[in-house]
Amino acid sequence: MKDLKLNMDQYSINVAKGLIMDTVRNANSGHTGGPLSSLDFTYILFKEVLKFDPDNPNWEDRDRFVMSVGHESALLYTMLCLVGWLKTDDLKNFRQLGSKTPGHPERGLTPGVEATTGPLGQGIGNAVGMAIAESILSEKFGSDVVNHYTYCLHGDGDIQEPVAQGSAAIAGHFGLGKLIMYYDANDAQISGKVSRSDSTDYAMMYKSHGWHVQQIDGHNHDEIRSAIRKAQMEIEKPSIIIGKTIMAQGCANVEGDHNTHGAPLSPEEIEQTKDKLGLEKDKFFVLPDEVVNDFQKSYEYARREVDSWNSRLAEKLKDNDFKVKWDNANSLSLSHNIDWPTFDSGETIATRKVWGRVIEELVNKGTLLAGGSADLEPSNVTAGFAKIVGDFSKDNPGGMNFPYGVREFPMGAINNGIAQHGGLFVFGATFFVFADYERPAIRLRALQNLPVISEFTHDSIFVGEDGPTHQPVEHLMSYRAIPNLLVIRPADANEAVFASKIAFENKNRPSLVLLTRQGLPVLDRKKYPDPSSIEKGGYTMLDCNKPDIMILATGSEVWVALEVAEKLSHLNVKIVNLACWELFDEQSSEYKKQVLSCLDDTLVVSIEAGITNGWQKYTGRNGLNIGIDTFGESAPGKDVANHFGLSPDKVLNTIINNLKETE
Repeated sequence: MKDLKLNMDQYSINVAKGLIMDTVRNANSGHTGGPLSSLDFTYILFKEVLKFDPDNPNWEDRDRFVMSVGHESALLYTMLCLVGWLKTDDLKNFRQLGSKTPGHPERGLTPGVEATTGPLGQGIGNAVGMAIAESILSEKFGSDVVNHYTYCLHGDGDIQEPVAQGSAAIAGHFGLGKLIMYYDANDAQISGKVSRSDSTDYAMMYKSHGWHVQQIDGHNHDEIRSAIRKAQMEIEKPSIIIGKTIMAQGCANVEGDHNTHGAPLSPEEIEQTKDKLGLEKDKFFVLPDEVVNDFQKSYEYARREVDSWNSRLAEKLKDNDFKVKWDNANSLSLSHNIDWPTFDSGETIATRKVWGRVIEELVNKGTLLAGGSADLEPSNVTAGFAKIVGDFSKDNPGGMNFPYGVREFPMGAINNGIAQHGGLFVFGATFFVFADYERPAIRLRALQNLPVISEFTHDSIFVGEDGPTHQPVEHLMSYRAIPNLLVIRPADANEAVFASKIAFENKNRPSLVLLTRQGLPVLDRKKYPDPSSIEKGGYTMLDCNKPDIMILATGSEVWVALEVAEKLSHLNVKIVNLACWELFDEQSSEYKKQVLSCLDDTLVVSIEAGITNGWQKYTGRNGLNIGIDTFGESAPGKDVANHFGLSPDKVLNTIINNLKETE
């Protein structure tokens, strides 16, 4: 009986190899070698280990599987065909417009894909985040309804990316016992052997990170099964299984050839390989019923397990407090009793302090908010939050503050994983200038519609004495260039509250909330519109008939614009606060026309402490764009502003001189 099973498994794996070869060859594009080397482990994992609902890819208590090696998508799609969530017709449309099988896996497009991967290394961070989310939610709701593993497949390229090692260090430090990674070590990359660029002893390195490490023959099924069982039994450490494999394993002539990494096999090689594997060489996209039936023979048991889980959950949902928390977690809904802070005019408050007030209020009212700062808790004003929720650790698996250390990119990838898992609000914090370290993760979360919030403080040259290394200049415009990302720069403390509220209530896209280190006057809202106006992205702060000058500004520069308007009392000045371009651009044409209405001869001015390129979309070709098109300087903030022409008096002079030149 055992031999029969082994033979059936090998036959099924050979069939899967045929599908992978046909898929990549038919598209004339993609990766073949890696999927063939990773197949044995992935097949055993999907068939015998992974817990999932065959009828619902989004079942809450499913095991998570992250294919960090996104270029091996043909392997994942083949597994999903065996699962029943894809059809062979989907494989025939591999890499074609509008298909469920894009070149790299995309979350939300293909059932069973947990994370959008492709840029190497980030999937490892995603898996760490998923394991963290599982731990926290298990503590909050009970292991009877939250109890699953996170698995991750990665390769030689993944493991070389620094984000992978930063994430691995965090995972080991946190003791994520339900995180299991498989490293497909086939010693081949696009450019040749791994040894050309890397001689790291990864087993030793992962041990130093606090991981449980096993090394196996990645093509030996018994060793694979044994390694997974041992990894599951290790509850105090994350586990890595290093599988020594052969690139393009099973091929007739090109086994071990790195050239198979990023290309289809030739028709002749496919024909000879199918012959070697016992497959019909003149037939394509063949998936026999007997293979599917054997793969799915445990489905009735799986369905009974899901039914049992549903019964346990239904019983717990009878408790109304539990139900409210469970429903809020799964829908990412805020409690109705949030007392959003308010601030009185006359106060001067750094908007970063507002963030601290907001997140402390949220967690005090029961919001499941997790997050952390990249070693800047006092500066990002997240220390109070940390004290309330506690640090996540081996001894406190329900803690929701993450002491990330100086690891911005891993922080971003891990936070993405928490959002991918679901059930928790999540944020990350650092200085805005260091957002560039996190940028690849921010881009991928925008691509995946993940509602991760970034609190970026020290948002401009007003950082002052820290100098140009710490003064963001180009950052605002560069992040506005990323699709599906909200970039919000509030003008005072009350606007900062609403900026935070916007970010927390947006469920389908990430947000950057940009906050000041320096104090800003709280605007008198009896004189100016309600701060909730920021919810439209832009609004008229100071209006007039037939404006001579219309000034557009964001953040701390709004108060500069207001001071300038007072000094230009002999002219009609209109001021527009454009706190979030993305939200403003989504408003109706009528609203945008109303806000930006002016006369043909009106001088349109933008004021922002960053590069000016981009403001032309609002100011026009003849507009006056006041900003900084160089790097900053080290000096007190007011001196830096004055040096770059961003103090009220210098802005005033620039506008007056422009008016004289155009007379």
